[in-house]
Amino acid sequence: MSLSYTGEWNGIAWAVWKIEESEEHLWKIANIPPEEEKYLQQISHQRRRLESIAARAARACLPPGSFFSLSHSFPWAAAATAPVRVGIDIERFRPFPAQIWSYFTQDFERQTFEHSNFTKWHFWCAKEVSFKILRSKYDNISFSRELVFDGERVIFKRGNEQRVVRLHFIQSPEWLMGLGIFEESAVD
Repeated sequence: MSLSYTGEWNGIAWAVWKIEESEEHLWKIANIPPEEEKYLQQISHQRRRLESIAARAARACLPPGSFFSLSHSFPWAAAATAPVRVGIDIERFRPFPAQIWSYFTQDFERQTFEHSNFTKWHFWCAKEVSFKILRSKYDNISFSRELVFDGERVIFKRGNEQRVVRLHFIQSPEWLMGLGIFEESAVD
């Protein structure tokens, strides 16, 4: 078993799995419900399927929650469970693709980045986590126009609506992970 890290933040249980097993072994230990099994079997890209199964193996190590979120960035997979909507994103450290930085950030965020200790991966994780939480209610979320990372949270604005996602980052020498919940669900 390659469960590497576990923890808890603000009612969220999380786990990080290092993928070292074969796909066949992961199928045996991941405890995947039949409806998800069918979905996973349809993933044609072998590494993506392996990552997706590993994220579910990580989830199987967590206490059950009303909500869950999954993420992967080979050779890492992560899962989170919580009593409230939750988002998780894990990114293996590697050079950030320069061509997408201006695609998903606003001028304000690029200025914040210049004066912060954050990496570009922090900005990506923050928005990916927020997207995962918001997508159950909103379609076609724009990372650049509707999601703004201020260094502590992501503010989503659409018309007269505004939602705030509280964030928490966990970092190892090999990866960065972001967790998030709606601010009104956070416990100080």
